[in-house]
Order: sequence, then structure tokens, then C-alpha cells
Amino acid sequence: MAVLTVFLLAGTVTKGRSQFVFIEQAVVTLLMPVEYVLAKVSYSIRQTGAFTGQMLTVYQDNQALKTEIAELRQNSINVAEILAENERLRLMLEYKKATTQFDFVTAQVIARDPGTWTSIIMINRGAADGLVKDMPVVTAQGLVGSIVNVYSNAAKVQLISDPRSAVGSLVQRPESRVAGIVEGSSSNSPSPHMVNIARDADVIKGDKIITSGFGGIYPKGLLVGEVLDIVNDEGGLLKYAVLKPAVDFDRLEEVLVIVGLRQSLPVPAPVPQAPAGQSVQPKGAGQ
Repeated sequence: MAVLTVFLLAGTVTKGRSQFVFIEQAVVTLLMPVEYVLAKVSYSIRQTGAFTGQMLTVYQDNQALKTEIAELRQNSINVAEILAENERLRLMLEYKKATTQFDFVTAQVIARDPGTWTSIIMINRGAADGLVKDMPVVTAQGLVGSIVNVYSNAAKVQLISDPRSAVGSLVQRPESRVAGIVEGSSSNSPSPHMVNIARDADVIKGDKIITSGFGGIYPKGLLVGEVLDIVNDEGGLLKYAVLKPAVDFDRLEEVLVIVGLRQSLPVPAPVPQAPAGQSVQPKGAGQ
């Protein structure tokens, strides 16, 4: 290439201006394809760099959008959870205000016994909160069960669906008022049974069953459930009622523990005051 350049320069000096123009045209003609290719390669490299930069920007924007969508989805879940909790707490507060004869402690369900999922729950209140064994546990919907074990900051609650549970109950319908015992089903069914009912007793489907107040654990009037079916025992003398519990045990999240019963004592009659120097005799004295 260097020899060719010298030769061309020498030829240019020797033959004059016209020869230089001819050689310039020839060189331009020879180099044009190379310059075109180099220009195309340079353009492609610039385009590739710009495209890569755009792709990186799009990727970063896409990742940012994914993060924002995930945050919005989580916020939506949190809002829905807060609204659901507020609704449950509102119902419990209304129940507490309407049921003025009881003192309550509110508790959260923190665990379930895996071996008896429908029978035992754990709550986050215990002896430190004034809880003791056999205290009734309810929700705004009705009776849950009773406390069977108490720890410092927790307690174990036996649901009325537990086969070991026994609740003195009666039919709420004024024409009936049939009494019986509500026990959990031995087949691990969530439907307890009202047992020890005479074959001719007035119990029908749809009857509401409430606590009778007998037994010393459950106060009278707590809703236990509704009669779904009537089944005759094989002996021919008794029957039992299959109940739909008032409480959905699978959805328990908060409960109320009845820690006290407010009872209004009768007001004693005022004692009449005797005039000075006289004594007041009891009514009927001297007759």
C-alpha cells in the first residue's frame, strides 16, 4: 500500500494536475465500497447499542411495574383483611353492648389441636387475664364451648362439637320448651346432637336450641344451634336431634369469654321510722 501511494504521488507530480484528478477518481471509486461497508457496520453498532439501551430501560421499567403491582396487590389484601376484622369486631362490640348481663374478655384464636381439629382451640388469654376453668366461651352468633385448661397467658377451649362436651339445653319455641343434653358427635362430625329426648317430645326441624342454665357452667339463653333432623333411637323410647351449630367452628378467629355474670339484687323495703318515744311493731304483731 505504501509503494502504491508513492507511485501515485510520483505519477501525480510527473504528469500534472489532470493525472491527479484521474487518480483521485480511481481511488475514490476503489474505496467507496469499503467506506460504505464501514458506514453500515458503524450504523449497525450504533443501532445495536441504542436498542440494547432501550431494552435495558424497558426491563428496568418492567421490574419496577412488577414491584408496584405486587405492592398494590399486598395492600389490597391488607385492606380486605382489615375490613373483615373490623366487621367481626363490630359485631362482637354490638353483642357486648346488647348483652349487658355478662362481663367479657375478648380473645383471639391462636391454635387448634391437630388431633381434634373440630374439638379444641387455643386462645391468647389466660390466668393473667382472670380466666379460670369452666368459663363459657361465645361469639356474637352463639355458644362456642368452655375453658378446660388455663395457662398464664393462654387457655384451651373445648368446643361443643367435642364428644366429651355436654351442654344442658332446651327448645326455645314457647310451645315446646323440651329439655335435653347437647353432646358432640363421636364420628368427628361438626354437628352436635341433642340427646335424651322422649320419643313423643315436641321437637321439630328448625327449632332453635338454647342453653337451659342447668349444670352450673353455661348461663341460660345462649344460642346453641338449630335442629336439622330428628332420629329415633333403636330402643324405641328416645330420639335425638341433629343440630347445625350457631357458630361456624372452622372460621373462629376471635371469641368472647364470659368472666362474670351481673345479677341485680332485690332492693330491700325501707324500714319505717318510728316517731320519737314510740316503737314500731312488725306488721301483724299483737293480732
